[in-house]
Amino acid sequence: MKSRQMKTKLLLVILLTSISFLSNSQSIKLTNSIIDENVVFEEKAGLVAVEAEFFYQQTKTEVRQWYRSSKFEKPIVERDEDTLHVYGSSNNAYLEILPDTRVTHDDELIKGENFSDVPGIMATVHYKIKFNTPGRYYVWVRAMSTGGEDNGIHVGINGEWPESGQRMQWCEGRTHWTWASKQRTKEIHCGIPHNIYLDIKKAGEHDIQFSMREDGFEFDKFVLTKDKFYKPKGKGPKVNAIGNLPKPYPSVSAPIIKKNYFKTIAEALPDNKWISSQQFPSVGTDFYKNGKNWMAINPKTHKKAIASTAFKFESGTYDIVFVGVAENDGSSKFQILINGEEIGIYQPPLTDKMFEEGEKSTKVWRRMKLKKGDKITVKAEVGTDGKEFTRGRWAGIIFTPVGKGEKILNAPSSYSQN
Repeated sequence: MKSRQMKTKLLLVILLTSISFLSNSQSIKLTNSIIDENVVFEEKAGLVAVEAEFFYQQTKTEVRQWYRSSKFEKPIVERDEDTLHVYGSSNNAYLEILPDTRVTHDDELIKGENFSDVPGIMATVHYKIKFNTPGRYYVWVRAMSTGGEDNGIHVGINGEWPESGQRMQWCEGRTHWTWASKQRTKEIHCGIPHNIYLDIKKAGEHDIQFSMREDGFEFDKFVLTKDKFYKPKGKGPKVNAIGNLPKPYPSVSAPIIKKNYFKTIAEALPDNKWISSQQFPSVGTDFYKNGKNWMAINPKTHKKAIASTAFKFESGTYDIVFVGVAENDGSSKFQILINGEEIGIYQPPLTDKMFEEGEKSTKVWRRMKLKKGDKITVKAEVGTDGKEFTRGRWAGIIFTPVGKGEKILNAPSSYSQN
């Protein structure tokens, strides 16, 4: 019997090791060049366009690397909280610097790891471009940022990183693919137009390079143009290359916009009242706003957080529905109080996804008396699996008619990430 158990455990270890190896091998492939090293992109009439995934090599990859994403390619690199953004990308593929450990301003900034204001020393991709016409070329990049900590990059030429190619910045157009050509300064953080350019002194082949400023940066395409006032539109101009390029990546359908689970069940009954987590204060609470739907804790700076707000609805008896978020690296703890008195403690179960909002991470307290003006408090504490910490994520609280609390829970989870 013991021998059989030992064999079963050994097979399980081998299986898990194999899965991990395959995942790592798959991700390594997504850092490799997909074009022949002899392919050169050609400037014509003062303009050249190149897809981000058409780099011929990567350098400075010890700490961070650029990973390709497409319909059938998804990097498995911890940490990366973004969903895929293939829809709308040029050529149906893009690059991202991973892992992405500085997601919000509350995450620790570590120079040389998740941030580099010095260009050319981290995560650099290279492109061969033949310039027929020397001169000054203004640099436009099509990128997607989901916050204020993944919207910067550097551009250089032939191993040199001029001041005019440093601190390229995006502020507008977050959460969708956006062209920009602005340089961040101490005085103007969102960047100055026309300050990002490269001077091509001689015609011929040159090595154009982009290097990391912030991890998590998503890079779709770039354009170099002699026209100072040119601005690319849509997916940008056609790519001209000397040599054969790979076939375009398969297109993806437009994403179906769904309400998140919390909003779905909150609106399930006309008599429901609710307070989303982000309607609670964040300043001075040790919580931060995580995306558009959740409050969370940055475990690198805090392990606990507390926030309170007033119950502004009609006095009465309600079922209270707390919507937490399950995570895969531990179980967060939530304590709910009314006027300082605890009504209960809840810990969402572990999930095999990175995070998941749904019925399994929701708790109902029945027949709770509330008066208008009562103080509603949520205390949260991160959990851990011994290696990583959770972020104490939660979506909000719903106040539903007595007896309806558990009946509204049966809705599909529409907000999770593998």
